Amino acid sequence: MKPWLNVGEAAEYAGLSRDTIYTACERKELRHVRVGGRRSIRLKPEWIDAWLERYARGAQEEDHSVHGGSMLGGV
Repeated sequence: MKPWLNVGEAAEYAGLSRDTIYTACERKELRHVRVGGRRSIRLKPEWIDAWLERYARGAQEEDHSVHGGSMLGGV
């Protein structure tokens, strides 16, 4: 695995859409760096894993009938 992923690679790695990755970055929910421009984003796989784990733990604690504002819903 590459040490740095672009948004398309990050989306594929996480099994999500590029829009979901961009939105999480914009909301500062997903750690990332911007390189050379506004939309040139790079992410490390371990940052994606940590972000997914936070939502997985949150989903287990939530009532599954309520989203609670989570971008990933019941993931």
